[in-house]
Amino acid sequence: MAKKKSGEIIETNKAVAYVRVSSREQEKGYSLTAQEKLLRKYAKDEGFEIVEFFREAMSAKKSGRKQFNLMLKYLKSHKDVNKLLVEKTDRITRNFKDVVDLDEIDGLELHFVKEGSIISEKSKSQDKMIYGLRVVLSKQYIDNLKEEAEKGILAKIEDGVYPSIAPVGYYNTMNKLGKHIIAVDEDKRAVVRKAFELYATGNYSAKTINDMLYPQGLTNRNGNKLAKSTVERMFKNIFYIGQFEFKGFICTHAQHEGIVDLNTFNAIQERLGGVVRTRTHDIQFPYQGLFKCGICGGMLTPELKKKKSGKQYIYYHCNDFYRQGCKKLSYISQTSIDKVLAEFLKNFHVSRELIEAIKSFIKEIHDDKNDYQGKAEANISRKIEQLNKRIRQAYDDRCDGTIEEDFWKKINQEYHTEKAELIEQLNRINEADVKFYDTCEKLLAFAKDSYNMFMNGTVEDKRFITQTVLSNATYYDGKLDVELHPAFDTLFRLSKEHELKKSTIEPPETQSESIKKAPEGANFKNGGNDEARTRDLMRDRHAL
Repeated sequence: MAKKKSGEIIETNKAVAYVRVSSREQEKGYSLTAQEKLLRKYAKDEGFEIVEFFREAMSAKKSGRKQFNLMLKYLKSHKDVNKLLVEKTDRITRNFKDVVDLDEIDGLELHFVKEGSIISEKSKSQDKMIYGLRVVLSKQYIDNLKEEAEKGILAKIEDGVYPSIAPVGYYNTMNKLGKHIIAVDEDKRAVVRKAFELYATGNYSAKTINDMLYPQGLTNRNGNKLAKSTVERMFKNIFYIGQFEFKGFICTHAQHEGIVDLNTFNAIQERLGGVVRTRTHDIQFPYQGLFKCGICGGMLTPELKKKKSGKQYIYYHCNDFYRQGCKKLSYISQTSIDKVLAEFLKNFHVSRELIEAIKSFIKEIHDDKNDYQGKAEANISRKIEQLNKRIRQAYDDRCDGTIEEDFWKKINQEYHTEKAELIEQLNRINEADVKFYDTCEKLLAFAKDSYNMFMNGTVEDKRFITQTVLSNATYYDGKLDVELHPAFDTLFRLSKEHELKKSTIEPPETQSESIKKAPEGANFKNGGNDEARTRDLMRDRHAL
């Protein structure tokens, strides 16, 4: 076994092998055996030791395969095994989520034996680029599905519905229309109100109130005594005055009833020093949530300011949440970020050969997307049809008198609520599909002319470029430190090789920026690190 240095991935000759057939009927046939024989021969020729074999008889279009998941778990727990042998790409990575899961295993080498392809730090640049782009688009598709789900949550927030578990004094339930709501727990209303009133006097601590009111019913759902921290959070929670905050969004028109009067709540906030509320913006910022403070690691917050002349400008700064003294040194204007990114992209050119390679790759992943989407939609449609049958059967039973009216109303509401959620899932898949094509178009536009796309594009275009191309970006005291996503680091270097002197990724001499080599043993996930981690790429001490 190779010795491991600090921060280095262990390299050994140990490997796992994965074989799969598309149906259980083939499990006893030749296909599974042929794959296993091929991988064993390859391992012997390459001097690898197969320490574990994972055999699957299930379609790769469906995520959550049992043996595949066991293999992921094995690789994560056995750091000395860093090679995965498989017959060909479509045996293991024809599912978007699985591509992302594999990429999250540090130092893993993917050996596609029949295709003669290896994805590792020693792979050919173009192979790594294509694999890296596959990871990028796969992850974005999965993220878009999550984002659409979050939009559903935000829609509930706009309607005044708190989309989470109710705090002490309330409980989650459903109304007559089958919609999820939050109601006051009448058994706890009085004791919760009393807790606030006692704390507002300033004569009692949270611990004392907790001890005093526990025998009177100030408990959690299991009847146990509340933690002191829970009581302290309760006194700061605007939920108790008929409002709520969820993931930075504040709803002042919540559907639930307030337990505590506003005067009592405000008196407590004065004692505690006020309520901190997250500010929300009506405008879009291209770099929101993309740049971190180089000292504390907190996200830089965008601010819109107006000069006395009426001219508006945007800058980003750290809130210094961790109180490390970094707030005053973390201010950077949006125009400064624009300038550095533009200078970087100005000299970037992609050859026709690379553009054709990207087009070909997009066609392949388009097929993968259709497989994934079709399977998901078919599964949801089956569930909807099952619910329709249950609804029809329940009503027939009601008409025949085999079930009571109240029971029929209850299950009818439950079935329609579940059906509405499934229909919403279909809508989310459709929205993610639209975004997938938009992302592909943006990727092609970026490859053809990244500079003009950035300079003349929308806020969404700038955000796409920044979010997709960069894997990490920090700023502090005039220094912008950026790391490229491995796929784009490779793409940029390939463009340099093809364009020779015409194209360069080195910034102009007027920019005090540098390109640092990767530290020995560093890793770019499954894209390899022989192209070198690009740090301090956009550092500009003059303009910033």
